[in-house]
Amino acid sequence: MAFRYLNLVFVLSFFLFGCGKSSKSGHEIDAAAHQSEVEEWYQNRVISLKKENGWLNLIGLEWLKEGSNSFGTDSTASVRLNTDKFQGMLGDFTLEQGKVFFSPSVAGIMADSASIEGKTLIFDEEQKLNANLQYQTLRWTIIKRADAYGVRIRDLESPAVMDFHGIERYPVDLAWRLKAKFVPYVPQKDIMITNVLGQTTPNPSPGYLEFEKEGKTFRIDALDAEDELYLIIADQTSGAETYGAGRYLYVKKPVEGDEVIIDFNKAYNPPCVFTPFATCPLPPKQNILELAIEAGEKTYGDH
Repeated sequence: MAFRYLNLVFVLSFFLFGCGKSSKSGHEIDAAAHQSEVEEWYQNRVISLKKENGWLNLIGLEWLKEGSNSFGTDSTASVRLNTDKFQGMLGDFTLEQGKVFFSPSVAGIMADSASIEGKTLIFDEEQKLNANLQYQTLRWTIIKRADAYGVRIRDLESPAVMDFHGIERYPVDLAWRLKAKFVPYVPQKDIMITNVLGQTTPNPSPGYLEFEKEGKTFRIDALDAEDELYLIIADQTSGAETYGAGRYLYVKKPVEGDEVIIDFNKAYNPPCVFTPFATCPLPPKQNILELAIEAGEKTYGDH
């Protein structure tokens, strides 16, 4: 390489002040260490997608009405099961004033690894109960979105899991690991988030992140996620190389002071990019950035 022929002083200066380190990161890291960190993050991401509770094995999302809801492959079923592994009715869901019960029609159905018979309470938000039901390779559980109650159905041997070979990404680039300033809202304020179902709900925001890129200053409203900040963003690549409904990103909260690191190399796709059976939140208007973030995951599939 050309720098081998430079004088010693220039080489030392390069390694001390350049060497692929992010001058804007606030926490020095060289390019090799950064590459390794992002690759480890990505491998964990792939593992999580393929897990039993990952997003690749979803095969259905059906919404319950108050009262009785039959469950099975029959055309008369209120909650349709789309699979060729079972034919007939598996049971019945009963929604009663925010509680969900399940009555099995076949033997061998388990709730949290315990066999059930007869009408069994499987969801009660007040009791923080949400059982995971299973039959052979099928799994189903209850989700609540605003005032709606749905059944999320999985097949551990879904073709989407078997055919998954990774997600196309931009090359890892240290230039997209940026120093940002966390500015708290005092008092904390609610921001309105709409999901793909069209439901809009207030979400508490502890503050916003402010960073500079390409000579401009940008702001992102953050949501609280314990020791992290959760970002829902869209940018000028959305709908082209990246998913049209935006991407997500987690950022560690500042331990002291107000400095945080936004590593856009870890920007990832919402679940809706992998399955039509997810209920993804969409970026609020203020988080749609006039910036092409050419880092992180590109779009996947055709959802």
